[in-house]
Amino acid sequence: MNQDLFNYMQPRLKENQFIQFIGLSLDDIEAGFAEMHIDIENHHMQHTGFTHGGVTATICDVVTGISAYTTAPKGLNVVTVDLKVSYVNPSTAPRIKAIGKVKKSGKSLIFCEGEVYDVFANGDEKLVATCVSIMAAVDIPTVSAK
Repeated sequence: MNQDLFNYMQPRLKENQFIQFIGLSLDDIEAGFAEMHIDIENHHMQHTGFTHGGVTATICDVVTGISAYTTAPKGLNVVTVDLKVSYVNPSTAPRIKAIGKVKKSGKSLIFCEGEVYDVFANGDEKLVATCVSIMAAVDIPTVSAK
């Protein structure tokens, strides 16, 4: 783990109301890489007992965005341009983890891939989804919460 990147990202993640609301936690970060998890609660579930696909898509978006942020030019923010999620298996575990990786970082566009896994109590993992995203490094101000 890159402790400097972790220390830099932690306060920013704590300021993000939505990330805090859904319970996303950063576990590992390096240049071009991030890993996060969510401990699944009832409000993450859809009506048939699986983790909602929107939760899976959100963790894909955030983890690839954070991995992109590590390669963006200093002083720029990262926003999602495109996100494609492919659902492989329904999520049924008490925890899901996601890994995001930068595949190519350009001057303004950053191409990423990600994977989401169920993590079962016994430590076994099952692939839930894969994703590809395009992030843009942009010069926009941070907007305060309303």
